[in-house]
Amino acid sequence: MKILWRSGAAVVVWAGVLLQLWLMLHGRPPAEAAHAVVKFLSFFTVLSNIAVGSLLAAPVLAADRPLGRWAQRAGTRVAVGVYIAVTAGIYHALLAGLWRPTGLQLLADTLLHTVTPALFLADFLAFPPGEAARWRSAWKALVFPLAYGAWSLVHGAATGFYPYPFLDVGKRGYGAVLVTMLLMGAGFYAVTLALTGLQHLQRRLARRPRAPISA
Repeated sequence: MKILWRSGAAVVVWAGVLLQLWLMLHGRPPAEAAHAVVKFLSFFTVLSNIAVGSLLAAPVLAADRPLGRWAQRAGTRVAVGVYIAVTAGIYHALLAGLWRPTGLQLLADTLLHTVTPALFLADFLAFPPGEAARWRSAWKALVFPLAYGAWSLVHGAATGFYPYPFLDVGKRGYGAVLVTMLLMGAGFYAVTLALTGLQHLQRRLARRPRAPISA
């Protein structure tokens, strides 16, 4: 059941990622393709979806290999859960009203921001790991968002492209953007603690002895 579920979920997640890539490359001359791929990989949404797709596929394709074992670790699942949860939360709270996608772009948008987070949440709840993530390791989930934020500022300074309005230094200035990033970092950490706590709760409930069924 777990293998069948994760196989199907991984296919759906990767379909959303590849559809978005195709939409960004379609109709562009070869000379612009490399730039389009860099822009594609500059969206946190895309990176978090790739992480979810990899986490779902790795235990199916490489269960006994280092990648498969890493994908099933409690800390890994918490970190990726944080990234996709923040992706969904920020999009639906702040960004969804800024545009009105249609056709295939609407499909990709729905897969990336709604379907993938829902699939991973379901997987997170249905298949808890054998151990719970450590509280003292919660800070590790912040390393990737920090690196992403630094990349966004450096890449934006070089090209003028900022993937999200709240990171646009040209319009908001470095001060406002850095404050936003600090607040978002606190949000990432809060979600990390929440998902770590959920894992501990799952473990506690799994260990609770069941009362015998009386005749």
